[in-house]
Amino acid sequence: MQTIPQAILHAREELDRSLVDLQRMFRKKSGIAYVGRVDASPQAHSWFRRFGDDVRFCYVNPRGGEAGGVPVFTSMAEVPDYIDLAVVKVAPAIVPQVIADCGRRGVRDVIVFSSGFSEVGAEGAALEAKVAEAAREHGVRVIGPNTNDNTFEQFPVPEHHRGGLVGLVTQSGFNGRPIVEGIAMGAAFRRWVTVGNEVDLEVADFINYFAHDPQTSVIAAYVEGFKSIAKLRLALEAANAMMKPVVMLKMGSTERGARMAASHTGHLAGADAVINGLFRQYGVIRVRDLDELLETANLLAKLPAGTGPNCALYSVSGGSTTLMAELADSYGVSFPDLSPATIEKLYTYLPNYVTVSNPIDNGGGFVIAAPQQQRIEVLEAIAADANVDVIVVGLTAALGLLSDSFAADVLAFAPRSPKPLVAVWGSVLTDSPGYRDLVKSGVPIFRSFRKCFRAMRARADYEAAKAAFRSRSWDAAPLSASQQGALKQDGILDSGQVAALLDGSGICRAGERLVTSSAEAAEAFAAWGGRVVMKLASPDIAHKSDAGLVLLDIGDAVTAASAYESLMAKAKIHFPAARIEGVMMQELIGAGVEMIVGLTQDPDLGPTITVGAGGIYAEILKDAATRPLPVDKDDIRDMIASLRLSPLLDGARGAEPSDKEALVDLVCKLAELGLVAGSAIAELDLNPVIVLPDRAVAVDALVVASRSST
Repeated sequence: MQTIPQAILHAREELDRSLVDLQRMFRKKSGIAYVGRVDASPQAHSWFRRFGDDVRFCYVNPRGGEAGGVPVFTSMAEVPDYIDLAVVKVAPAIVPQVIADCGRRGVRDVIVFSSGFSEVGAEGAALEAKVAEAAREHGVRVIGPNTNDNTFEQFPVPEHHRGGLVGLVTQSGFNGRPIVEGIAMGAAFRRWVTVGNEVDLEVADFINYFAHDPQTSVIAAYVEGFKSIAKLRLALEAANAMMKPVVMLKMGSTERGARMAASHTGHLAGADAVINGLFRQYGVIRVRDLDELLETANLLAKLPAGTGPNCALYSVSGGSTTLMAELADSYGVSFPDLSPATIEKLYTYLPNYVTVSNPIDNGGGFVIAAPQQQRIEVLEAIAADANVDVIVVGLTAALGLLSDSFAADVLAFAPRSPKPLVAVWGSVLTDSPGYRDLVKSGVPIFRSFRKCFRAMRARADYEAAKAAFRSRSWDAAPLSASQQGALKQDGILDSGQVAALLDGSGICRAGERLVTSSAEAAEAFAAWGGRVVMKLASPDIAHKSDAGLVLLDIGDAVTAASAYESLMAKAKIHFPAARIEGVMMQELIGAGVEMIVGLTQDPDLGPTITVGAGGIYAEILKDAATRPLPVDKDDIRDMIASLRLSPLLDGARGAEPSDKEALVDLVCKLAELGLVAGSAIAELDLNPVIVLPDRAVAVDALVVASRSST
């Protein structure tokens, strides 16, 4: 099994190799061979032309001959030298041999349209493995199988387009087509890739390719699952380095496996929380539907990088501007008041009964009655205001002359405006001069105010996050011999193993002593010299507080001896099969903010760290933040700041502030342990971690090891 640094090094090598291969693959093709069924219909030959008028085609099929003027070769060995791409549409069992034949002929780029592989079960998965093996052995790069053959489709750039191009990668051809149909509303695409089952090239390879492609401005993705997390993280780092936003519709937002987890952390660190944590680290803009994916990517491609967050909201009625203001405010979009000078100037054109401070209501009649030059001068006045970075123009309906004139103003002003414009067309009617003018203007178009302002907020957050983009270290000190020994078993660790694991990472824990008799408990209390907590020590009872097996504030030796007997008796009655080590006596930590800090394993993203509200109410409050590893101290500070209880750490209601940096240090040490241990730690809870004014102390710990994963 690879260590994490080895896995990252391997992933970097794979991405470097795939980048070179994709740059070759996406050069203009000389010739394409269709391997499989021959289609001589005029429709098929017309379809060929989407690859370019000067691209030559042939079929590969045992029948040979020709079909509608297109040559049919009996095998890949016969195809001409100009063939540099093969599209494979044969029975799945034949695909490995076809891949090998392509490699022998020197055709290194292959799209496998055929289905019937891992998506149909174990037999198909075994066949898919043979496809991967043939590709590796013969130096062939494969997109698919079970994909579309649209990767080389050429998309027209809309007339009057301004801004950059969107690179699109999807794991669903059906759900990718509505995105590229956004050309009809002015979006422009570099290319669209559907990856299918990712037997070779995967989503991360294409994110990395688009990150390095000078003609791509924004990367959009529809993803159902990730194949290599190491490659994904490196690809997102590349996008960050190139300052290219990534907009992603990630499916599967269910709490996978959380109900089966033994620890609190397992319940808190659900699949969606981990994905959101990863996206937070890399500034990925997560959307929830296909229209949001299209419109958000289009906005980012069209607005110049560095555009500020302040919006002017401009429409034709008080009702529209009220709706715009409410929705903008609900998403935290900034729309500051215009300057007094701008307001004064606007009232020289607009009636004095409308509101123009921002939002700006022109009353409607102005758009119909005033000459276009005056209407443009209103837009110029808004754009000239120092408090405005973007003008959002709202049209809720197709209103004939009113909406047509307003859209005509956008068309006329957009090319020379010093500030970018964004338009909202809320009508289902798009067959009107007004809508056509908005598309022709080249401005980003939204179909609702809600989606517009959600995207505007996401864009503002991305711009603000860019300054903090950074790589995170995968290096961590190796496990000590005692830590390795503690993890050489499956299941819940005993108290000694937990101590070896945590002490080896320098995690601050409450002082404790294991006792095995009431007399020893009394003796230990006398030696301790302070009030203690007593809890049953058993690797078979996970949450002892819930079982009534924790006694607080023991104040004398007699009570300590009695508490020992009580805990042992209760355990024997309620948990007769449990292994009992004895009773753990622990120093009583003073009152502080109770946190939970934990590790768990995500099936896709690997080890994760969670910080949240702790104690007995951890799962009730569900106030937690999760990140996949690795993390750095700034990530941890961001996680803590995102919690609802964060103000408690600052000293709410006159309380002394807690030592947040001590908490950050404890979380960082646990994260390093999780990174180096990898899947050997299935779950780990520190709950509670009590944060005091001068330290952060782990009071209780639960560790579930997974030796089979090491």
